[in-house]
Parts: sequence; C-alpha cells; structure tokens
Amino acid sequence: MQAAFKTFLRDKWNEADERHFSPEAIARNSFRQADFVKTTAFVAVDNKIILGYACGTAGENGLGSLEVVGVDPDSFHKGVGKALMSSLEQFWRDNKQRKIHTCVSAPNTRALIYYISNGFIPVGYRKDHFRVGVDEIILDRFLK
Repeated sequence: MQAAFKTFLRDKWNEADERHFSPEAIARNSFRQADFVKTTAFVAVDNKIILGYACGTAGENGLGSLEVVGVDPDSFHKGVGKALMSSLEQFWRDNKQRKIHTCVSAPNTRALIYYISNGFIPVGYRKDHFRVGVDEIILDRFLK
C-alpha cells in the first residue's frame, strides 16, 4: 500500500501516511465489524510476495464501499487489480449490495481509469479532502 500510494502522492507523502498504511494499521482495519456493516479484505500474493491489497464493506442497507485498493508498482498491468476487484464484487454480491461507493485522489489517474474501467462513475468532487493540495473524486457503481 505504501509503495502504491507513493506513486501519486510523491512529495505529499508524510509520516501520518506511513502510520495509516503500516502493516499493523491495515491488519486492524481489514476485519473490523459492526452490527450493520461487514468488512473484508483480500491480499494478492505470489511466492510469498504481496502484490496487492483491497478492502471493502457491505452495509445491511445495500450500500457498500471500496475502502482501498493498492497494487505494488512492479505488478501494475498484470491483472492483480482485476483479481482483487473480482473478489470484492463476489463479496458485495454475496451480501446483496446494490450500490458501491469510493473515492480516488485526483492526481491518481491510473486508479481513476481503473475504477472507471470497473464500472464506477464519477459523481462528485472534494477539494483538499484528505490533505491540502490533494482533491478527491467521488465514484459510485450500481451492481447489476
């Protein structure tokens, strides 16, 4: 996750990001549960090397989220993101989700193209959302 996010945050990467995307934080956030929402995570591995990670939620109201997806830069364009999205889609279908939402940092054009190619549609924009100087694009997708 750290390597994936550094590809577009570059000089905006900071110590808080380092903590937020640490292995411990990712493990803690991957399987949190509440009465009204389920969280799951998927890890793409090859020969004990982590290639990618994705985390999503499913709400009892049919509204799910794609919390985060990241692929190691050395594994870009090798089907890792597609495999992670396929696993998330199955999780959402199994949990009867009708709509999925996410957001992507505006400078992360690679991820924006990935989301659009996976059926997400831009529906909004958040200026300076997670940090000053990095806007977020809000995306939604209805499951068929």
